[in-house]
Amino acid sequence: MDYQQTVPLTLCAAKVALAAGTTTTLSNTGAIPYCIRGKAYSKAAMTNAATPTVDAATGKAFQGVKAGNGSIFLVGLTAAGALAAVQGTIEPLNAAGAFINAPQIGAPPNDFCPIGYLVIKAGATADAVTGWTFGASNMSGVTGIAYTFVDLMTLPDRPQVS
Repeated sequence: MDYQQTVPLTLCAAKVALAAGTTTTLSNTGAIPYCIRGKAYSKAAMTNAATPTVDAATGKAFQGVKAGNGSIFLVGLTAAGALAAVQGTIEPLNAAGAFINAPQIGAPPNDFCPIGYLVIKAGATADAVTGWTFGASNMSGVTGIAYTFVDLMTLPDRPQVS
């Protein structure tokens, strides 16, 4: 068998229980065993880990999600154990608060293992000027913002809305 023809795995080997920390931080329970392109890593449980303020895929600041819109944020770890995130597209919500089109996530960088994602939906009472911004806005309790945390083992094969 030609071992170089197999695709090396990038995956998280545990359910991390991703959750809001205090203010702009994220937390989880338990150690996080993961691998990036076949190399094994581990990170201790995160308690109020500072969220990044720039997108790991683009290197630019995250865009605010304004009232009547939603987005998805792919959360992961680098080989160095740093918390990283990639913002999906910002998509409009219908009158019931559901996505009209599912947000698309761009390709994360090679040095990134997805461990979960956060779906943000900014309702009619959310900030219409600057919006909710990953890394700058609180992870819970913001008026008009609905938060959904989802754990991952690998990158999903299609857009996720819940």
